[in-house]
Amino acid sequence: MNDLLKRAVSLSLLEKSIAAVVGILVIHTAFRVLEQILPRRFGQGDARYRVRKFVLFSGYFAILLFLTILFEDRLGRLSFAIGVIGAGVAVALQDVVASIAGAFSIGFSKLYGVGDRVQIGDTLGDVIDIGLLRTTLMETGNWVSRDVYNGRLVRIPNSTVLKVSVFNYSQGFRFVWDEIKVLFSVTSDCQLAREMLLRVADGAIGEYLVEARISWKYISENFRIESPSLEPTVSLVVNAGSLEFSLSYVVDYTKRTAMKTQLFTKIVEEVANSKGRLQWASQTVTLTSPPAVEDAAESHASSLTRGPGLTRAAGSTHAAGEVK
Repeated sequence: MNDLLKRAVSLSLLEKSIAAVVGILVIHTAFRVLEQILPRRFGQGDARYRVRKFVLFSGYFAILLFLTILFEDRLGRLSFAIGVIGAGVAVALQDVVASIAGAFSIGFSKLYGVGDRVQIGDTLGDVIDIGLLRTTLMETGNWVSRDVYNGRLVRIPNSTVLKVSVFNYSQGFRFVWDEIKVLFSVTSDCQLAREMLLRVADGAIGEYLVEARISWKYISENFRIESPSLEPTVSLVVNAGSLEFSLSYVVDYTKRTAMKTQLFTKIVEEVANSKGRLQWASQTVTLTSPPAVEDAAESHASSLTRGPGLTRAAGSTHAAGEVK
């Protein structure tokens, strides 16, 4: 090992440059092969991903260590030049530097991890990879439901997390509050409607409540926050002559659409079985037709007929005055 180090130190700058290129290619190829083979020995997808990332960063470290050993005798003389070049590179590649800083921010502050559902700026999706420069999301929403993948991979520069808000649906409390609105006619049984909505919600989300309470306990132990009620709630307002009920409930963030379908399906069944005590609100639209052409013509003819008659009457009065 010592002989190898001595030989490396004794090489000329040109020989070291050639050795650096060859060494980088050899190390990169070796770790590339390991990146393809080693993760296959791990069954779970999360474990394979972590092993692949470990091999990748180990390759970077090996290349850096190799270059450090190879140019050890010249690092002192090149320190000033490296500093000047580094400052120029930092200015020219400021976006790259910002993305690297964003990657460290993501890692140290635990903004999100692989598998989390996040919204970065206006983009919503599940994190499937966190690289040194970019975060890759499998996007949800847009032209499909907000809970369903639309098939697009979105690569967001890590520097974005330093500029915009980052929403994480997965860390700590894995549930969200959702709401549906139901309109009944003013003749519906208000108390029955409230009881029906609460009964339907309790039956649908009862499985979530125990897990939601455990999850919220973690939040309350790590943050200064009040404990809300996790049971479903119903509120009522009168809107445009209708009874508007709002049903609020907690649900797994991945099952919002499925839960709404389940709730509305059950509510429709309950209304149908209420024997008329619950009725859907309906909006009646009244159309006002313009006067027919014939009616307008008749009105115009009538005005013409009345006009001369009035003139003749006035003329007769004037004539009578002159006779007198």
